[in-house]
Amino acid sequence: MDITFIAIAIFILVAIVFLISFLLKSINNKSFEAKDGTVFESQSDLDLYECLFEKTKPLFSIEDVNGPDKAILGFQKSFLTKLTLEGFPDLKTLVKYRKELKSLSDLINT
Repeated sequence: MDITFIAIAIFILVAIVFLISFLLKSINNKSFEAKDGTVFESQSDLDLYECLFEKTKPLFSIEDVNGPDKAILGFQKSFLTKLTLEGFPDLKTLVKYRKELKSLSDLINT
């Protein structure tokens, strides 16, 4: 037999073995999906995400709030606008809202 033919056959056999092992791993891999479509590998991660989502949902609906100075979950409306729409372009803005950023971090990490 030709050595090239044997090398091609071995290469194809190894490729088939890797393909089968990859397919079996992907079939056995369970995923958990949140209400908004986000996918997680474990139920505990999904539960944590859904709890956090429910706690922070009002932060992303600032358009519904009437009045310029209305606070949502203790956060100023101007901070929420920066957080969700405009961003923090410089250090001065970050320092201005440092207390709100700390409160947001505490909210997320509890």
